[in-house]
Amino acid sequence: MHKLDNKGLPQAVEILKKKANSYFEKEHYSKAIYLYNQAVARSSNSSVLFGNRAAAYMKRKWDGDLYAALRDCHSALQLDPNHLKAHFRLARCLYELSWPQEAYDCLQQFKNKCPDYAKSNACEALDKDIKAAISSNADDKDPDNAVDPQAAMRKKSFPISDQEKLWREAAFDHESRFCGHCNTTTDIKEANYFGSNGQYIVAGSDDGSFFIWEKNTTNIVRVLKGDDSIVNCLQPHPSHCLLATSGIDPVVRLWSPLAEDGSKNEREIDNSDDAALANQKRMNADPLEVMLMNMGYRITGVFDVDEEEEQRGYQGVNCRPS
Repeated sequence: MHKLDNKGLPQAVEILKKKANSYFEKEHYSKAIYLYNQAVARSSNSSVLFGNRAAAYMKRKWDGDLYAALRDCHSALQLDPNHLKAHFRLARCLYELSWPQEAYDCLQQFKNKCPDYAKSNACEALDKDIKAAISSNADDKDPDNAVDPQAAMRKKSFPISDQEKLWREAAFDHESRFCGHCNTTTDIKEANYFGSNGQYIVAGSDDGSFFIWEKNTTNIVRVLKGDDSIVNCLQPHPSHCLLATSGIDPVVRLWSPLAEDGSKNEREIDNSDDAALANQKRMNADPLEVMLMNMGYRITGVFDVDEEEEQRGYQGVNCRPS
């Protein structure tokens, strides 16, 4: 039986949460997310954990992070409909995902539910930005349209076909998200389960590495250099701990556990956080720069992991974790 703290979280999970909060305060958002992932995997009924992870996603802002934050806000509110920070962060996510009308409706619900915060600087700033976005959308369609969010919503509505309704009813969201690798140069990156119980996910990357994620937490557990250019294919042995990888190089590499003598794999990437961040920049770089880099040219500043990241966010109820 897990020992619980005074807030209902198991003690081990509370320790993970506090460490993650500490990384968040130091602006090490990937490290914070790593620990929040572990905490959520151990205690998936905590609205605080989902809300805190959402805040870290919103700060990191990798591709897909805002949508991941939105999902976490929904999870937090399902567990606790009165979760103040999650509700405000949800409105913020909707705005940054370019859904201003949905953000407006969400923020109005927040203000009605929490009138004490309706006049806060954070709330008023977000309200102003949302209304400006709605007005801009309306002006693009009708320059004479007045600044009225409800009128803009009515003008924006379009009839939905029966086929579109069927597609929407059949649609479903992803269950897990594994990020860190890059796939912009080739069409297909093979992904497979790995481990005695399929407890890991493996996939190749355009940086010549392949990534191993823990399926339960979605955390990167190891990054290995599989090719001088690109890793496309990965196949595990059906019964032995053996993995085959191939890419652009004219070789197939076989991977097995190291001997238990303390020796280190020379192809292991020491810092998986840096590798993931470099790939994030690679995916958002100019295609010409990526092509030149693949040809061996060094493009200064594009993939440097120590480059100062732009930090932007509203101060107030949406920033600090609980």
